[in-house]
Amino acid sequence: MEQQLYGLIGFPAMHSKSPRMHNAAMKKLKINAKYQAFEFSPDQLSSEVERLKNMNIRGFNVTMPFKNRIIDYLDGIDEVANKLQSVNTVQNVNGKWIGHSTDGSGFWKTIHSNPKTVALIGSGGAARSILASKPDDVTVHVFNHRSARFEQHSKEIKKLMNIELEDLADIRTILPKTDLVINATNVGMRDDASVLDEADFELMNGGSAVDIIYRDQPTEFLRRAAAVGLQTKNGLDMLVSQGALSFEIWFNQKAPIELMNKVVKK
Repeated sequence: MEQQLYGLIGFPAMHSKSPRMHNAAMKKLKINAKYQAFEFSPDQLSSEVERLKNMNIRGFNVTMPFKNRIIDYLDGIDEVANKLQSVNTVQNVNGKWIGHSTDGSGFWKTIHSNPKTVALIGSGGAARSILASKPDDVTVHVFNHRSARFEQHSKEIKKLMNIELEDLADIRTILPKTDLVINATNVGMRDDASVLDEADFELMNGGSAVDIIYRDQPTEFLRRAAAVGLQTKNGLDMLVSQGALSFEIWFNQKAPIELMNKVVKK
């Protein structure tokens, strides 16, 4: 039987721990498949999609900046992905590409502090997934920089969850009531930038900070949060949790999540 191909598309993507995680899981369950990263710039999306189809890829994950853009190339999307207009998992079903979103449910499975008031920074695909999957007893305030896309994102967030998108410049008004703050932007992925400073985190009087970015060293966002005593978590737990859900969509069997966790954190 020919080895099946799975993968990840993104820009950047070559830094990803997903190949290591999924290849270990496939090997453990004796699945004849391999998983690899495909990194390309946004202007190459059409040609790369065509290449993946020619390679008969059986499934792939989608990361920034393609979670919304990939939808135009799919044959169908599930209810959650349609609501979010964001896809992070694509499944090849008899030659048809079907999109799913596991980001949000994957994220909340990793949060064990029972937060009641959350400040979510970002309004892209990952942020919307987290917002739409929130527990019913959690209040989420969504913030972003007032950019050219702010008004459009505001309308989309309002339609999605009937929540107002707030200007990041106003976040200090909510931080004293906040017990979890989440960075769901890509700020800090490649440099030492942070959407908040230590004085912002001090307003929380304790609590937790989560950055969905993961890298070998803590992001500046997490460094500043830790400096004032907040509990911190990077995006690795979310990566494993949403990755396990993707794995189960592709192979219709339970993912070896303990192994996946071990592999990405060693």
